[in-house]
Amino acid sequence: MHVAMFMDFHPDTLGGIQTAVAALRGGLERTGHRVTLFVAPHSNGAPHSSAAAPTLADVVELHASGPRVNDFPMVLPTARNDELIDAVFAARGPFDVVHTHTTYGVSIAGMKAARRHRVPLVHTAQSRDDNFLEHTSPAPLAAALALRAFHGCFVPHDRRMPRVAESRAARHAWRTIVGQAQAADHVIAPTRHFAQALLAHGLTAPLRVVSNGVDDELVDRLRDAAPEDLRTQGPLRLVWSGRLSAEKRPLTAVEAVRMTPGCTLDLFGEGDLRDRIRAVVDRDGLADRIRAHGRVPRERWVATVAHADVVLSTSHDFDTQGLVLLEAVAAGVPIVHCDPALAESVPEGGGVCAADPSAAALARTIAELDADRAKLSRMREIVAAQADSVRMSRQVAEVLDVYRAAARRRVAVAPMPRTLAEVPTAPGSVPFVGHSLRALRDAPGFVTSLSDLGPVVRIRFGRKTGYVLTTPDLVREVGLGEVEFNRDDLREAIEDVAGGSVNVLRGPEHKLRRRMIAPALRQSRLTEYTAAAADIAHTWAGGLPAGERVDLMDEAHGLILDTVSSTLFTADFSDEARRAIRDNVPWLLSQVLLRTALPPQVRRMRLIANYRWRGKARHLRGVIGGVVAEYRRHDEDFNDVVSALIRHTDAETGARLSDEHIIDEAILMLAAGVGSMASLAGWLWHEVMTRPPIAERLYAELDAVVGAGPVGPAHLHALPYLRQVVAETLRFWGTWISGSNADGDVTIGGLTIPAGAAVMFSPYMVQHDPRYYPAPETFDPDRWSPDRADDIDKKAILSFGVGRRRCLGDHFATLEITLASAALLARWRPVPDPGYVVRASNRDFVLSPSAIPVTLHPR
Repeated sequence: MHVAMFMDFHPDTLGGIQTAVAALRGGLERTGHRVTLFVAPHSNGAPHSSAAAPTLADVVELHASGPRVNDFPMVLPTARNDELIDAVFAARGPFDVVHTHTTYGVSIAGMKAARRHRVPLVHTAQSRDDNFLEHTSPAPLAAALALRAFHGCFVPHDRRMPRVAESRAARHAWRTIVGQAQAADHVIAPTRHFAQALLAHGLTAPLRVVSNGVDDELVDRLRDAAPEDLRTQGPLRLVWSGRLSAEKRPLTAVEAVRMTPGCTLDLFGEGDLRDRIRAVVDRDGLADRIRAHGRVPRERWVATVAHADVVLSTSHDFDTQGLVLLEAVAAGVPIVHCDPALAESVPEGGGVCAADPSAAALARTIAELDADRAKLSRMREIVAAQADSVRMSRQVAEVLDVYRAAARRRVAVAPMPRTLAEVPTAPGSVPFVGHSLRALRDAPGFVTSLSDLGPVVRIRFGRKTGYVLTTPDLVREVGLGEVEFNRDDLREAIEDVAGGSVNVLRGPEHKLRRRMIAPALRQSRLTEYTAAAADIAHTWAGGLPAGERVDLMDEAHGLILDTVSSTLFTADFSDEARRAIRDNVPWLLSQVLLRTALPPQVRRMRLIANYRWRGKARHLRGVIGGVVAEYRRHDEDFNDVVSALIRHTDAETGARLSDEHIIDEAILMLAAGVGSMASLAGWLWHEVMTRPPIAERLYAELDAVVGAGPVGPAHLHALPYLRQVVAETLRFWGTWISGSNADGDVTIGGLTIPAGAAVMFSPYMVQHDPRYYPAPETFDPDRWSPDRADDIDKKAILSFGVGRRRCLGDHFATLEITLASAALLARWRPVPDPGYVVRASNRDFVLSPSAIPVTLHPR
């Protein structure tokens, strides 16, 4: 297996989680598995790693942001970190399982990555965040509320949590602990008592107790360092190891030893209490008995522990297991502790639990052992006999079994909810705006996380409630059914620009408009449009500058606008309209999704943007309206879309399109060109450039078919591999969200959704689901080859929609993307700017490349 582990600490820092993760990683690697570790950067400011050159082998440091917490850098699950993780997954994958070990930013990023890449998610609940906050924060309740609010933006917290006797701060902290665990496919707890605490706080995810372990090599070194003859005289030597922070209570250890003459204490660790401990030791004259070593080489620690008489643990109601206890067992050294819950990690008869966690109680226990060295010798024999039981190799098989169980659970299909109460709500909702911010911030990550929640998922946009259908069967049930839906939200948002276009109409009006538009996009017309598009693409490609930096997204927008406007209007008097289209359509389109997503009351507050919106819309409609009037005056068929729309009469009703109707449809086609065709063409070029094997195969096909001549319609059928690349681009970068509103109560898959609710689906989500596309995050044109295409579930091909709302221009869009790509790549070899990272922008319903800066080299 290849395991991606995530924790919020650097492996070179001190702590129980770091030690446990290091041991598990070593155990997995010794049994032939591979581990890539994603972590916070080192607290000393070590440089970040990258996908290509990590600081340590198979250790990837994420980017820190925000304040330091307890002297550790804070990592947030930002888009920048998502991009780094995705780059590592692409460069080093495939990964078989994601395993998180903490509840903060790095592990949240790991959870998101598991959902994006459809990888089973295992979570080990390692720490008591409730106790940590109460010991280290000056305002525990405020800190717990802030942590819960932040965590809830990414992880669901909507499950009911049983009442437990605890503080308000602890209860809110437990919301975070349980929320992180509940999001996993399988949960590991290191001890029975902590597993019981998780269950008592409402965890229902599959849970298994698997103890942490001690690295096998360390067990052997501790055994080899053990003295042959045990001392029975001299001061009792105690060792304390851990982070020098309040929740570990090292000052209690110092006080207990101060109260017990005749014993010594070696303190190992670092933390914010280091200076205070040294001051207490100096103040009380204890330097001859208590030595604070800080962090030391492993060899020195091994030698000291192996020759110790007692390992002292002062943690109380904090550690879920206590790695120092397991290390004491590995060393064969008796244990003194003060937390009854940790007794399950101590061999029976091999340790003593003090009567209470006070320094006085610990001092009495230490004094009793000092006075009875024979008892101490018996305890050592008992512990030494159990040394092999804590080897990590003993635990690896169980951890692997959990990984396999998580994978089995992951492929299981969640049941269809029977009532609205059973429909899960997506995490990350914010008051007043709902999920709008999360969707606008990370559209791909948001939608791909939904299918894991169930066949139907509830989301909120302002006051609006939507139900996302996550399976193609449910999508087709709606698209092919007879139930009426409306798009009044979208219609209201674009009313000034194209509020009467076919995509926002409903019922009989929608059916009539589709019939009246269809003749303009028939095959006979497409043949003429394709010839014009090929000529435009050839001229465009020939005019590109060699050896200069070019943004291919700017070029794509210009080319597609020229092509679509030329198929709309071919008459000479339409030049002014083409200029208006170039000046206005891109900006208007960039506002559509934002205006649709924002609640009307928020949208109305955007005074300057609204003024600009109305002005550009008025100008664009006026110019196109003037062209339509000229077409009517000439009363001639110019073999373009507007001519076809003007001259068509519906055979059933005798209806004809008005000028306003034609303006609406012309603007819709232009918007589709800029928003969909240009983005998809840009993504195709990006994917080809960044995948040399695909590029070389495509260049060879173009050289053989097109050669030095211009690309023409006749070439399309002779370019099978290019068509496969186009099909894979449509799958990989499909529309990220689409939806309509229910006119009345509607039943889908047996679930009744109330009138007025939005019913939504995401082609991007379905087309990135491994249930329908193997290795969905791999850009693989060969999945569409003749010998593999039959393996694809045709119901899951949703790029252009389904049923009555299927895009009428799908064939023309595919032809245009193919021609544009053939014209560019037959003539040029674009080389991407190595310093620029192409990001997916969700300004439209199809994700758009932020920019594609390249240098063009002639082929």
